[in-house]
Amino acid sequence: MSPPPNSRERVAQTYGKLSQDPTKANGLRARNAPVKDDSDEEVDETNLTERERAKMKWVRRLNWVWRKLTAIFWVSITCLMIWYTNFFRVIWESPLVNRTYFYLGLACLFFNIAMLIYMAIWLAWINKVHEPWETHCPKAIPVMAVVGLSTAAFFFFAFWRVWGLLTLVIQFVFFLGFINAGQLLPGGPLGSILMFVIFFGAFFTSEMIPHHGMAHYTPPPTQLGTL
Repeated sequence: MSPPPNSRERVAQTYGKLSQDPTKANGLRARNAPVKDDSDEEVDETNLTERERAKMKWVRRLNWVWRKLTAIFWVSITCLMIWYTNFFRVIWESPLVNRTYFYLGLACLFFNIAMLIYMAIWLAWINKVHEPWETHCPKAIPVMAVVGLSTAAFFFFAFWRVWGLLTLVIQFVFFLGFINAGQLLPGGPLGSILMFVIFFGAFFTSEMIPHHGMAHYTPPPTQLGTL
């Protein structure tokens, strides 16, 4: 049974607005583009009943709360994982780390970080480019995706002897924690800068953790270093 004409018109108007908004394009967005959440949708509510308006308002509020709670959960799990493993101390000091794969992973990681700084700071903030990244730099996103997968693979092989299968869990948690941290930061250039500050600041957490890590394998006596 087809919906009544008014419902079809509202659906067409809603999806028409979404398809014309360049900041709603699939994939990553320009960091400085005005990002709208569900509470900012400009939907024509003139033909809606009072009950439908109230329902839409509560759906937007619940979606906003759910996103924040999800972000807080993954950021908290990431912080707990860093504390439990003392990750950044172990990766620098453990003799079990495969240094060849480790340095290859670092090179790929900092390539992607440099690309993010270029697009989020140089293009969006300094040059005032308001197009989505996949529109202004169409080749950047696929290259970063390939480099990101290479980073995960290199780090897995680098840390396999240190944590074993737990390496996959650590990578998964860190990835979700990093991408969800943006939900708790302000938009625009300030949010981008704070994201990089948090990322690089995590490297110094080892100085504040009072133990040597509780999850890594112990190296043989002949390989014992500072751990």
